[in-house]
Amino acid sequence: AWIAMTLAQETPILLLDEPTTYLDLAHQLEVTELVRRLNRDEGRTVVMVLHDINEAARTSDRIIAMKDGRILAEGTPAEIVVPELLHDLYGIACDVHAHPASGELYCMPRSGRPAATGWRPCANCPGFGVKRVCSGYGGTAVLKDVSVELPAGQLTVIVGPNACGKSTLLRTCGRLLDPMSGEVTLGDDPIHRGSHRALARKLALLAQGAIAPPGFVVEDLIALGRLPHQHFLHRWRKEDETTVVAAIGRTNLANLRFRDLETLSGGQRQRAWIALALAQDTPVLLLDEPATFLDLAAQIALLDLARGLNRREGRGIVMILHDLNLAARYADQIVMMKAGEIVAVGPPAEVITRDALRQVFEVEADILTDPRTGTPVVVPLRVIGQLLGPEPACETASLAVATA
Repeated sequence: AWIAMTLAQETPILLLDEPTTYLDLAHQLEVTELVRRLNRDEGRTVVMVLHDINEAARTSDRIIAMKDGRILAEGTPAEIVVPELLHDLYGIACDVHAHPASGELYCMPRSGRPAATGWRPCANCPGFGVKRVCSGYGGTAVLKDVSVELPAGQLTVIVGPNACGKSTLLRTCGRLLDPMSGEVTLGDDPIHRGSHRALARKLALLAQGAIAPPGFVVEDLIALGRLPHQHFLHRWRKEDETTVVAAIGRTNLANLRFRDLETLSGGQRQRAWIALALAQDTPVLLLDEPATFLDLAAQIALLDLARGLNRREGRGIVMILHDLNLAARYADQIVMMKAGEIVAVGPPAEVITRDALRQVFEVEADILTDPRTGTPVVVPLRVIGQLLGPEPACETASLAVATA
């Protein structure tokens, strides 16, 4: 709707700040293709801010790479998408590969931590059982007779198009929504019975669009994660302080600890909410699009942290991600959804296939293999039925992307 409002202005210059945030693969392609057509067909000059370097490389004529308030480099995608510059930009090592057929460049960031070897799922950690659940809003079912196992002690990623029921499933598992029918269990216990405080000591939920009370600083927000562990006789304790400080350190927020939340960027606020979930110190974490608003380095740091919590501490983690490549790299199990139903469940290589992307996302894509991790890499081509735009109609118009 915001993009439509901007287009309705019919201006020769468009400035778009992260226009593909929150969008699934198909909608990302549709938006970037629309932008390309406005540029190529109508000669409009477009400047976008994007976090996804691959999307920037695929879409733009020119990339401006920024870091710490200054321009680090600018040039064509071929000049910017190189390992040395990406390392300077993001502070993490990146592999750059060329598509074997088209030659299109794509970047694969390396993990900051090696995957734990000899890892086995936690036998004593609770897992979710979702049994014939219908759930939704205002009497309208979004989930339709859904049954799925979210295994104990594993890292499960839920993927699917916008509005397919991913968040509804997570919110139902987190007791923010009562199912219209069916049952959700955590271990052997029905999730919708018992006290909320007892449940909040078993699972933490980071929901989309959370809003903090006005006047809060970062530490105030994170400290809310300790409320389930307190009661009338035991208020704030040394253990609470230690846990909050650890959560601040794990999310790299020490230098922002006493900053007002309203002064933070979207990515910094997102890290503060993640720290709140960590401070709750539960055996299960439910994370709804935790990588939203984060730059590439912060995304990798977050997902490395999630995998570390799973591998080293045995915590069960269920998260929603739009980035299929990151989902494929980090997940033990992927749950793919469409229109309120489960379409596929299994290891990434079995779920993320060309046929599945056609069926679920209505996108044509090539599936390559990351030579470093062996996991699937999705290289999107186009939305099914949508033709690529024609060659430029105006030589002076340009499409620039700023990334940071």
